[in-house]
Amino acid sequence: MTKFDIRRTITRYINQEATQEELAMLYEWVKKGNNQEVFKKYVQADFLINYQDRSWKSEDAFKNFMETIKEGDSKKVRPLWVRNPVWKYAAAIVVVVSTSLYALLFSTPQEVLEPQMDPNLVTLQLGNGEVLNLDPNSNVTLKSKKGNTVVSLVEGVLTQENNTNGKMIEKDNILRIPYGKRLSVTLQDGTVVMLNSGSTLSYPSSFSGKDKREVYLKGEAFFEVAKNPEQPFIVNTDKVYTQVYGTVFNVTAYAEDEVTEVVLVEGSVGVGDIDVSRTQQLLKPSQKASKLLDMESGFIVEDVDVSSYVSWTKGILTFENEAMSSIIKKLERHYNIRIENRHEELEGRRFTGMFDVEDMDRVLKTIQAHTHFSYEKEGKTITIKKPNKQ
Repeated sequence: MTKFDIRRTITRYINQEATQEELAMLYEWVKKGNNQEVFKKYVQADFLINYQDRSWKSEDAFKNFMETIKEGDSKKVRPLWVRNPVWKYAAAIVVVVSTSLYALLFSTPQEVLEPQMDPNLVTLQLGNGEVLNLDPNSNVTLKSKKGNTVVSLVEGVLTQENNTNGKMIEKDNILRIPYGKRLSVTLQDGTVVMLNSGSTLSYPSSFSGKDKREVYLKGEAFFEVAKNPEQPFIVNTDKVYTQVYGTVFNVTAYAEDEVTEVVLVEGSVGVGDIDVSRTQQLLKPSQKASKLLDMESGFIVEDVDVSSYVSWTKGILTFENEAMSSIIKKLERHYNIRIENRHEELEGRRFTGMFDVEDMDRVLKTIQAHTHFSYEKEGKTITIKKPNKQ
């Protein structure tokens, strides 16, 4: 997560360079604790110029000044370098205040502001740190505060257009999908990535000028990679990288899971250990490569029915001889709930089933018929217990 230095943010505000998001975060920071007094000292010199007809200690004046932050109206606040007749009257005071301002900017402990993200919405953090909150069930087109990025979300598919005037954006975009949501994103090269709930994808806004197309995944995603033999496509996770040669495949790499899996649907991929320089393991269609948490190197490769691994892209939950502990994790992600299992004997029980657009109760009652337990619901928490005595 990109972090913001409070000193830098205030300086950018005074210089009219702060984004709308930075202004909103600055406003929230000033309202906390004794930050108002600290903020007054930071901007005292600028305040004398912009509100020359009032005492800077006036609460009315300060409230007015705060409104310029809240509303993000840069026209109401002029930077320090604007020429104004009042400067000659404030000059002596500004010299003294500037010394204090310099000390505050360069000697006070660093306080950090974080982008405001709605945990219930999809968030796209642009390379410049700006955060866009998106509802995957809505169609919307948004423009970044600097106006050089246009993001469109139509029918659950996210696209992005950039006008950087030839400048390379060094930092990657970060797309976060909360539990209970799914979203597809079309990358600049035409590659389509569908992200499952609880997943994060880091990717550059453009692959132009790069010798390879690299993205970083936490969670689960289904890739349809645009072919480009001159520019290999690589998916990195914490443990495994997958090099693609124009193909369709699924990667599962949740931090809380004990295994990372790559399932090839069509085409060709090579999988390798992220920290080990060695020959890649090539997969054929309908093969799965698994990397267990305690494996130092290498993979378990086996033939599989790929349909059960990619059914989530159609909104279908599929369990194939799967342990209840694993099923619980999938249910939590899919329905955005918390499940507490107090019936430890269920942990290793295995279940096979398929659920298409079922509500949570239907799923639990179906599993309950085969693996006996009782459960209680309170808000977004479900507690599984031993079966009630008859």
